[in-house]
Amino acid sequence: MNQQNIFASTQIIAFNPILKETADTRIQYFMYLRKLIRLVRWDKRKYTRAQMRFYKGILCDGQKVPVHTSSASFDPRFCCLLPYDLAAMLAFHSKVVNSEKAKIIINKIISDFHLPKERAAFFLLEFEASLGSLPAWEEVLRSNLTKGFKRYLKLVKENISFIKARPYNILITATMSAGKSTLINALVGKDISLMQNMACTSKIHTIISKPFEDGVSSEYDHDLSMDASKEDLLSDNENNMSHKIAVGTYFNGGLSGKRIILLDSPGVNSSENAEHAEISQQIIKAKKYQLMIYVLNATQLGTTDEEHHLEIVRQSLGRSNIIFVMNKADKLISEEDNFLDSIDSQRKFLISKGFKKPLICPISCRAAYLVKKSRLEGLSRIERSEIENFMDKFEEQRLADYYEEVLDCPHLSANNEEDALFINCGFAHFEKMIADLYEGGKADGTDIC
Repeated sequence: MNQQNIFASTQIIAFNPILKETADTRIQYFMYLRKLIRLVRWDKRKYTRAQMRFYKGILCDGQKVPVHTSSASFDPRFCCLLPYDLAAMLAFHSKVVNSEKAKIIINKIISDFHLPKERAAFFLLEFEASLGSLPAWEEVLRSNLTKGFKRYLKLVKENISFIKARPYNILITATMSAGKSTLINALVGKDISLMQNMACTSKIHTIISKPFEDGVSSEYDHDLSMDASKEDLLSDNENNMSHKIAVGTYFNGGLSGKRIILLDSPGVNSSENAEHAEISQQIIKAKKYQLMIYVLNATQLGTTDEEHHLEIVRQSLGRSNIIFVMNKADKLISEEDNFLDSIDSQRKFLISKGFKKPLICPISCRAAYLVKKSRLEGLSRIERSEIENFMDKFEEQRLADYYEEVLDCPHLSANNEEDALFINCGFAHFEKMIADLYEGGKADGTDIC
């Protein structure tokens, strides 16, 4: 499996029925998993060690865990769950899971729990299912040995199928201060990228979606954390000598449940950040993406740096789709000016730079981010005041009208004031465009909707 794709896995232990058992049973289950891993020296693998730390935190909840265990002392009916947790702890690596060491583990389970020998065949079948074999899954879900665990195992199957699916890669690029990080946080619905008006990092952040929410974000930034803190996510590890950081998390909103990878290239400023520009140009020219989102700062259009970066994009884009995002669109709304004039001017500018039919999406990433945050965790007093100001602004001039009348997008309905803001700030339609492209839609202006 591609190293990045392991971050697309939901932490299935968060849904394991063992969590409903007593603390002693959970600890015994962890100790036995650890024993099996150590038996065949799989604990030498970096990813497996990180998973063992995470499993210990979930299953043992801070309680002291004995260093050694002499025997397994939990209900044998939970044995049928072991193959899926072992596969998850091994990054679903087929050569590892299907190795002779797996057979050693199976025989150990049978011996420890005094199980009939015919269970060995079933355990082998479960390991095949843990790697995505559909025939194996059909037999596993039909078996009486998994009685009582069907709902959980269907989640496991969904998770494995999601990982194996081909991802839809989206490259996000911009010059400095365009609001690229705020856009990413709004798409994901979480604080994943540091939002500030400066060149924050020279790293390529790869942000990988999970199939369903497990309450954690995983990160590889020199160190590997399966439950990265907010501080970890918003800062770069100085020991990471590479240009890459990978994050796995669930996307809240219109992209939920979709197999998407966001490639966040460094913000460029050709006169001051040659390294950032070089890294961004390399990933643009590599063309390992199906969609590019180019973020424009609505208050600073047509700068020299912008023209230079647009030329790199035009030469390298090839057949990939591109959406131009005019971020900070709220700054264009005033009693004196019509924001449609600004969009038209930007369209003419992009055409003059060689983009024949540019698709321009005016949005306020900050407004969208605040809406999603309010749904999940609530807002501070200052943020509440900010979102109310956005509501007033976008009630006067609805960006939704532009999407419906100019881009011929469908009308979207709102159930409350925050839903209305999410639509009127342009983000609901923008997210739907990405979802439609993900499903195989077109990108030639009006047809994208």
